[in-house]
Order: sequence, then C-alpha cells, then structure tokens
Amino acid sequence: GEYDRHKAEKILLQKNIDETFLVRDCSKKSKAEPYVLVVYYGRRVYNIKVRFLEESQQYALGTGLRGESKFNSVEEIIDFYKSVPITLIDGKDQSGNHREQCYLTHPFKSC
Repeated sequence: GEYDRHKAEKILLQKNIDETFLVRDCSKKSKAEPYVLVVYYGRRVYNIKVRFLEESQQYALGTGLRGESKFNSVEEIIDFYKSVPITLIDGKDQSGNHREQCYLTHPFKSC
C-alpha cells in the first residue's frame, strides 16, 4: 500500500512478530521497481525490491545479482515464500555475510 519506508518499518517493529510482512509501493514509483517487500525477522526489518521484468512481463525480488526466480504476480511471490524460506540480506553489512532465512507467515493487516 501507500506506506513509506519509515512508516512500514515502524509498524512492523511495533508488531514485533517474526515473519510478518507487507508489500508497499516503492518510493521511486518506477515501472521497473513498483513495490518493496518488507519483512520483519530477528528484531530487524528488511526491505526487498520487487522488480518488474519488462521482457518477460514477470516479477523478481532483489537486485538480480545472485540469480533470480521469476513470478507471474506479486501474490505468486508471497505464496512461494510461505513454503520456501526467503533469504534476508542485511544491506548495511559490507561483507554480505549476515544472512537470515525465514518464511512469509504473517501478512500485516492494518486494523
């Protein structure tokens, strides 16, 4: 939805339940990067770009530097990572060694 990065991170930190996630509009609002998957795990919030691949008309996560799985919809991404662990990489970790894995278990519901 229309959450910015700060608000999305704040509500997931307040919720404080591992494997809680939401999909928000990307602040850049470009066709190539329309959304961001925001995941709470291990007292941290991870922001993962959802890219739209014009050539195949599919979606993929992250930067694409480490290979990628392609999906026909954002819903398909969510369904896939409910049963297959998603790798979370700390963007502030220069070594790239800090990685976690979790499932997308709890969709955030604002109510």
